Amino acid sequence: MARFYRATGSQTLFDGFFRVPFALLDPITPGPGGAAAYRFAVTVRDTAGLELLAQSWTQSVPTRMLSVARGSAVEHFTFAAHPGRYAIDVAVTDSATGRVSRQRAEVEAFNSPPAASDLLLATNLREAASSADLPAAGEIRKGTLLVQASGQPVLTPQQARLGYYLELYTPRAETVTVAVRVQSAQGAQLVATPAERIPLAAGGGVTRGMVDLAGLPPGDYRLEVAAGRGSADSLVRTAAFRMAGFETEAAIADAAPVQDVFASMSEARLDTTYLPLVYLMTAAEQGSYPSLTLEGKRRWLRVFWEKRDPSPGTPGNEAQDDFYKRIADANRRFREGGSAQIPGWRTDRGRIFIKYGPPDEVLSRPQATSTRPFEVWKYTRGRALKYAFMDQTLFGNYVLIWTSDRREPSRPNWRDLLGAEAVTEVERF
Repeated sequence: MARFYRATGSQTLFDGFFRVPFALLDPITPGPGGAAAYRFAVTVRDTAGLELLAQSWTQSVPTRMLSVARGSAVEHFTFAAHPGRYAIDVAVTDSATGRVSRQRAEVEAFNSPPAASDLLLATNLREAASSADLPAAGEIRKGTLLVQASGQPVLTPQQARLGYYLELYTPRAETVTVAVRVQSAQGAQLVATPAERIPLAAGGGVTRGMVDLAGLPPGDYRLEVAAGRGSADSLVRTAAFRMAGFETEAAIADAAPVQDVFASMSEARLDTTYLPLVYLMTAAEQGSYPSLTLEGKRRWLRVFWEKRDPSPGTPGNEAQDDFYKRIADANRRFREGGSAQIPGWRTDRGRIFIKYGPPDEVLSRPQATSTRPFEVWKYTRGRALKYAFMDQTLFGNYVLIWTSDRREPSRPNWRDLLGAEAVTEVERF
């Protein structure tokens, strides 16, 4: 747990990290392409038994990851509490066997304003490009800073930079001296950075940074951040981390190959990839993407699809693959000509196709005599819905004029556009 003090309400903000060892899991589907899964549940109660937090969710893990020595996943949760003691109960249920592993921890909120928060370690720190810059997988937000945190980071020879984040609380403006040191498990000092003077505003501030620990032998260590008003340390905060060897790095790389389809895309290609997502976006997701930097746009797209991945932890994202396959199919099947040259995904037929897939039945009248050409799509799986499209321009530009789907608009004069004979045929279809 890492604790941060908030003067408003004298509350403590807890960031909790729970490591789920893969040794607890059995594969649901064995083999290189298989997966394991677990359900993570966390409950927080005060000493009177009052429940402050109760959350649960399911995670998937590729079968190949189960063979990584000391392999694990990290689950993060957060809650705020007033002064007092709290019990945290965690349960991990293996989806393959139903086996449940439980753990309890007790934590204490700050009883009075502390001099500093707990020390939070990270494998990366970055400034958010804007308030709309969303945290990526594994990141948590601290003000304008996005922190890649896992509780107790594991570094490797090729990823040997360690980040730290510490909040300092002071009632008045002052300047403090901050030094960072690395100690072995036996307490021997191995690394020390030059002391740095940091000005703090009234109320406090943050000291944070990245330390390069390349060459540190495999083992368990502690990072120590010390702050003081002179040469003496007035407060010290420490947190644990581990340095793994080359064999761990190789095993992770072999078991979890990186697949990032957005990394090599140009900004124009990213924008083209983004546009059709209007069909899937929530209200909160709309409007933030256009103002982002190039890397911000890449992160936005990664986060967008990570939230919709039906099998997190597996190599592919089935929802993402299926969506863009529908885009390609819609562009091929429904591209409209004339002066507009509208791509298929932007047409009414393309939109319905992308949202709901191919119709179960189609009534096509390309050479209707008493009305303009029209066609009706009928869906019978899960919902009985119909969509009627008409080619009003005679250039093959079909627009939606009526539907039984309340989420889509119908034209008030759709019956007049079709004519009595066609209306009867549509209603009987």
